Amino acid sequence: MFRKWTVVVTAALLLLSCTVMMASTNSMGIAEKQTINFTAPTLIGSTLLPAGNYTVTHEMNGQTHVMIFKQNGGSKAEVRTNCNLVPLKDKAEHTQQLYTTNAKDQHVLQHITFQGDKATHVLAQ
Repeated sequence: MFRKWTVVVTAALLLLSCTVMMASTNSMGIAEKQTINFTAPTLIGSTLLPAGNYTVTHEMNGQTHVMIFKQNGGSKAEVRTNCNLVPLKDKAEHTQQLYTTNAKDQHVLQHITFQGDKATHVLAQ
């Protein structure tokens, strides 16, 4: 009887360990948390964020990938925007940002790739 419980407990611990390891592995190929610095006010979706440093996190809303930009210090500005992930062949060697300028002469973030990620974020407009 003791041996049976030992096997059950061992199996449960193994299953728990595997679950924890899988949860920490991001199947999307992106880091859970990144930082970005906007040197000028930047439009993300319909929100104009002030220049500054931001923490970027991710969440899933059903099948939709959502990026969350939270300002570090300052006014604590925050914006959430949907985005599509476009897979890369290899991990990105550098962080890259692609902007356009709208009719109001505002910087509009279009794409962002973080160093070490295996996907580019294409922001919904």
